[in-house]
Amino acid sequence: MKKIISKVAFELIVITLGVLIALGINAWYNNFQQRQDAEQLLTKIAYELQQNIHRLELASASYNASIEQSKKYEQLFEETGESDGYEFVLKMLIIEQGAWQFSKTRQELNTLPVELLISLDMASRSTSEAKEMVNQFIFQGHDELNELVDNDMNARYLDGMERELKQIKFYLDYALLSSKNALSHLEEFRESGKISAKKENVELSTTL
Repeated sequence: MKKIISKVAFELIVITLGVLIALGINAWYNNFQQRQDAEQLLTKIAYELQQNIHRLELASASYNASIEQSKKYEQLFEETGESDGYEFVLKMLIIEQGAWQFSKTRQELNTLPVELLISLDMASRSTSEAKEMVNQFIFQGHDELNELVDNDMNARYLDGMERELKQIKFYLDYALLSSKNALSHLEEFRESGKISAKKENVELSTTL
């Protein structure tokens, strides 16, 4: 009887160990598969960030040029009291966020550090805000510029124009900074599998 009980107990132990090993292997494989899928998502997100950074840099440079142009118009008007008209190059901002928006619904993101997810989401939000500011400014229309050439509202208009341009550039620069930070975190995670704490110097002009 003891031999039978010992045999049954041994078989139960073997079966239990077999089940536990199988479950462990299955869990390992699922985690491995999720990491592989997460890596593919990060590759697409990294490319998207690179494209957006390039577009943000172009837009920021364009609006900085418009700010300088506005200052020249102001100086000319102060010196002569006249102007032949105003021309500003207002560049639209086109961004891509499909990869990040798709990734947010995927379970694979659960394998990523919270710090990385926060950086990516901040980059997405700030870039969306910059796009909204830029395109709203463009579509609100500025046909009244030429109507004010011989009007005493010139100086006030130019001052307001410069303030708006500076505000837009601030949003662009913040989005650019957030995107670069997110890309840096993403690349660091892909290289080392973790994100180290860093102190970063952040300088943004808020002077309007």
